[in-house]
Amino acid sequence: MIQTINPKYERLTNFIKTIPDIFETQGTSIYKARNELKTYNVGGYNIVVKSFQKPHFINRIAYGFFRSSKAKRSYEYAPELLKRNVPTPEPIAFIEDKKNGLLNRSFYICLFEKEYEHIRQYMNGEKKDDALLKNLAAFIADVHNKGVDFWDMSPGNILWKKTETGDFLFSLVDINRMNFKPHLSEKERIKRFERLSYKNDVIDALASHYANVRNLDKEKTVADIKNTCARFFMKKYNRKLH
Repeated sequence: MIQTINPKYERLTNFIKTIPDIFETQGTSIYKARNELKTYNVGGYNIVVKSFQKPHFINRIAYGFFRSSKAKRSYEYAPELLKRNVPTPEPIAFIEDKKNGLLNRSFYICLFEKEYEHIRQYMNGEKKDDALLKNLAAFIADVHNKGVDFWDMSPGNILWKKTETGDFLFSLVDINRMNFKPHLSEKERIKRFERLSYKNDVIDALASHYANVRNLDKEKTVADIKNTCARFFMKKYNRKLH
């Protein structure tokens, strides 16, 4: 069992060591699909534990010997994001449970930002708020300008809240798939919009705001982002059919 704990949260060491044993039976589940998220209140901290799906055999070998696990990458990427002033929940620890050198299970532990919510309802058009889209566009431009190439920029992985003064704050989660670069090309920037929405009116507004923030040609930017979103969701739809 490999456990790495942020020195700031050493007081939680005893609890963290128990996570592989208690995860199935304790905690409040807030999301469950391939992976599961559970929240706990420990030592005065609200924390969230992400249990990653047990990898298939080939990936058990890869994560055991050749690649960092998703939990380890999440733990290592979070401080880099924070160093670049890109908000993400503060990392607490990660755990890798290995058997015979092969990865069996892994867990990522961080602070739980319970006052935040996903942008999903705004991306699928259930809720409308042009001010949110404008601020989201500025946030995405800032993330890209800081050299963060976030491959999983989807509605469930961007959280937001509004402060008492009316400011919009955003935070990235599920951060195990990204690169850090000196510069992102325009092609890379546009492609990262592909998972955000399939709704044309949402894409029109978000892409228009993005073009304004970056002083880009609005017509071309909107067309490029709409095309990349359309290609992604068409592939996703076809995969489901087959």
